Amino acid sequence: MSDKDKYVKLLTGDVEERLGRGMLSPKDFEYLHGIIASELNESVSVSTLKRLWGYSKYLSSPSVSILSILCRLVGYRDWEDYRANREKEDNAPSAIVLNDKITVATDLEEGDRIRLTWAPQRVCDVMYHGDGDFEVLASQNTGIKAGDWFCCSLIVSGEPLWLSNLRQYGKAPVAYVCGKQGGVRFQLMHNS
Repeated sequence: MSDKDKYVKLLTGDVEERLGRGMLSPKDFEYLHGIIASELNESVSVSTLKRLWGYSKYLSSPSVSILSILCRLVGYRDWEDYRANREKEDNAPSAIVLNDKITVATDLEEGDRIRLTWAPQRVCDVMYHGDGDFEVLASQNTGIKAGDWFCCSLIVSGEPLWLSNLRQYGKAPVAYVCGKQGGVRFQLMHNS
């Protein structure tokens, strides 16, 4: 896999995370086409999107302008900004000490509420229901929506948040990662 192919694959994954859905059918690509048009006032054809995801055969490499549009959709300036930031993440040293954290089993009580934030401008308010289970109360700019449920055992400030068993109305449960770019921050509000 070439260096460009590697980052294109990462970008398509980031777009799917942003949308909260995989690109699995023609309707998914039509949905993405509509999101690009409404949010960015740009146009990428459905057939180009299908080729980019490998749903249809791509005879040439995707253009930088098309990749830049998708990069803007996930919060970056353009393709070069995306690649530079993703390369920094790839080369970041392993952390020896965990930052501020919540170990769900020992640090939370049922009814505790947490505000989760991550780039770019994503906000998610959740309530803990016990046994590692959280309910989404409100969200902004993320594929996770109010009424969704997920499981999580550890929340570390500044690190990606790995959700298991994300349950969204009408969809099969999936794993989901929040804050791949710069990690998640949290604000805990205990019951009084």
